[in-house]
Amino acid sequence: MLFKRLNRSDAERVFCVFQANAAGIAADDVVGLELTAASVDGTKIIQPASGGLFATVGIADAAIANGGFGLVQIYGYRSTSRVIQTGTSLTAGCVLGPVAAADYLQSQATVPIGYLPAFVLLESASSAPGADSTTSKKIFIRAMTALFALACTL
Repeated sequence: MLFKRLNRSDAERVFCVFQANAAGIAADDVVGLELTAASVDGTKIIQPASGGLFATVGIADAAIANGGFGLVQIYGYRSTSRVIQTGTSLTAGCVLGPVAAADYLQSQATVPIGYLPAFVLLESASSAPGADSTTSKKIFIRAMTALFALACTL
């Protein structure tokens, strides 16, 4: 783990090193642990998989080549992200969550009981004109604490 130096002028951030187990992981992609039995080792990441959204670990800080290692932000303020914009406006403070087989976050209408939201939108997003599109928004990541809270409830 890499903890950003603590000071009063910058928000705290925490990163972990993971290995890409898929091609095309770009900066700001939402990533989760690889759950394929032959590849599970706790270090490999892919796009969040259907049925495995609780294994989401954070946001890729920079592009990671397939088989390469890179930083994933698991906690703290992030000034860039990928959030899907649909026909509705999003208000600051709304809960965001991963989407199966996608590299972005979307608003979550309901949050499972006992689950600490892993991603929170920090600025409003107005409705997108026309077709759905992704936009970069400021978010707060609590994937580190959300995974810990989930582990404590099992």
